[in-house]
Amino acid sequence: MASQEPREVAGLGRPETPAEKHDRVTKARAERRARQTTRNLVWSLLTSLGIVALLIIVVVRPDNTLVESVDYQSVAVEISDELPGRAVVPQLSEQWSANRAGISQEPGASVTWSLGLLGPESSYVFLDQGFSADASWVALRTDRAPSTGDISFGYDGYPSVVWEEYDRRESDPESNNAYVVMVVWDDSTIIIGGTSKRAVSDVANEVSYQLRRDDS
Repeated sequence: MASQEPREVAGLGRPETPAEKHDRVTKARAERRARQTTRNLVWSLLTSLGIVALLIIVVVRPDNTLVESVDYQSVAVEISDELPGRAVVPQLSEQWSANRAGISQEPGASVTWSLGLLGPESSYVFLDQGFSADASWVALRTDRAPSTGDISFGYDGYPSVVWEEYDRRESDPESNNAYVVMVVWDDSTIIIGGTSKRAVSDVANEVSYQLRRDDS
């Protein structure tokens, strides 16, 4: 059987020599490896970007499930002996939770009972009760803004409680105390504020009911 003659190579017009064939095969293999390496690098980069994006979503995005909830009612019982009067402890629905609760010593009051409350629609409400509080204590929580009038809160069946209102939602809507209400009751001053008038009103209604009930 006759041996197969070397094939002609385009561009040469003649059969390639063994050395030329070796060079051609070596070059083709190198090009394939280069293409494969490039594809691997692209896939590695895309995978890395995907992991980074996932971490950003998980870590940066606010998620209420990651916020540690505080049993503020139990805390109120624990610190009751450290207060000169009764702590205001609103009884709220399961839509509400607390992320902080405790007492502190601050200028302008003998002692302050504070709550941080997280409510529906990502609302935030703080409740501060200052015993023997003066005007400077109030000014700190209202940013020394002037009062915008009076407003009543409470539930049907009980007399309402008149609070002093500090509404700065138009001038400073992003502030945590954009809407604040304040009332002086017995030996303490109670201030409720937050980002949403509706959320603040929900808490103020419950506190007003509690004040009237305990006073009856």
